[in-house]
Amino acid sequence: MHYEFKVKLNKIASGNYPNLLIPEIDWYLNEAQEIFIKQRYGLTNNRKSGFETNQKRIDDLRRLVVQSILPCNAQAFPDLGMTQSYGASLPSDYMFLIRAKAVATKGSCSERFLSCIQSQHDDLNNILTDPFYSPSFEWAETPLIFNMGQNNEVVVFTDGTFIVTNLVLDYIKNPQRIQYPSGVGGSYQLPDGTAVNADANCELAQHTHHEIVDIAVMLASGDMDSPNSQMKMMKTQINE
Repeated sequence: MHYEFKVKLNKIASGNYPNLLIPEIDWYLNEAQEIFIKQRYGLTNNRKSGFETNQKRIDDLRRLVVQSILPCNAQAFPDLGMTQSYGASLPSDYMFLIRAKAVATKGSCSERFLSCIQSQHDDLNNILTDPFYSPSFEWAETPLIFNMGQNNEVVVFTDGTFIVTNLVLDYIKNPQRIQYPSGVGGSYQLPDGTAVNADANCELAQHTHHEIVDIAVMLASGDMDSPNSQMKMMKTQINE
């Protein structure tokens, strides 16, 4: 990817920028990788199509799709009366949610999977008292919210008649960092002081690498030739 990046950048910039350092190229490649993932997951792309809307979108991100079983702990959620809540810490590599299911039991009933319906905090009071949207073991549904405080949790609710033991999360994970420290003597440091001392290639499917390099070249040429508001606006729209 480094070689392709240099070839394409020099072609665009007429050979005027051959001296980008390897840590700088790594930085552009990783920013491009993040933009690529956000485009394929959301709708900030030319086709306005999100993840799993066609086979190419599925293949673009399939290596980042993982499933994790998270143990739940009962917790007190303020101001919600008798309703009980269960929280689970998100995996450290969590990036975007695809699907969540709660594993629940009620009395002598066997375990069953409940669909988790993502909700907003300010809607909880209405949802938890609405007979059509409140948690229900029989209807196999429960509200889910992200409680992104210190514990970085996802929280589901019950009506007090059933228990949630686990959450099964399908999600897109953070990709491994693209890095080539062996090109600069074996190691370098990131701006935050983190040591980079092992080479790592892009873990997305091979067919995506050219597209990621193209984005990286666009970012680099934009920064060097015209660091203007148009480039910043494009990045803002993708990242929102």
